[in-house]
Amino acid sequence: MKKVNKVFYVVFLSIVCFSVEAQTEAQRIDLCVKTAGDVEFLYDYPTQLSGAGAGEKAPVFRKAIALRKGNRYRFTICTDEESAGEGVLQVYDENKLIGSSFNTETGAEYQSFDFDCRKTSIYIMFISFKEGKEGSAVGILSHVKTL
Repeated sequence: MKKVNKVFYVVFLSIVCFSVEAQTEAQRIDLCVKTAGDVEFLYDYPTQLSGAGAGEKAPVFRKAIALRKGNRYRFTICTDEESAGEGVLQVYDENKLIGSSFNTETGAEYQSFDFDCRKTSIYIMFISFKEGKEGSAVGILSHVKTL
């Protein structure tokens, strides 16, 4: 009987721990969506990357996204509080950078940036962490308005 109780206790704790972690991620996404402002939420991109070792390329989350001409989109990045690295979100059209949450020339950081889509196409979104550090963040894609 004691063995059955121990097994039940272990299974119960596993379920509770999994539920708490899932809820925590959902709460982080919800908070990030709210920071995007009064916009229509489209997609979330939770990202967790390991840090780069000496002489290694920094890991990057990459996602192809379809955007339609005549719309303004908002990209938002929210770095988790316990993250070692600061999240950076960048959007490219082919090989051309069209928006970033970090300006490498000035060092300015932005939590959100808007993009007026002038052509329907597939764009590539990257989420990485400064200096190749380990990190956890959420990227949000929202629709601001039709132009």
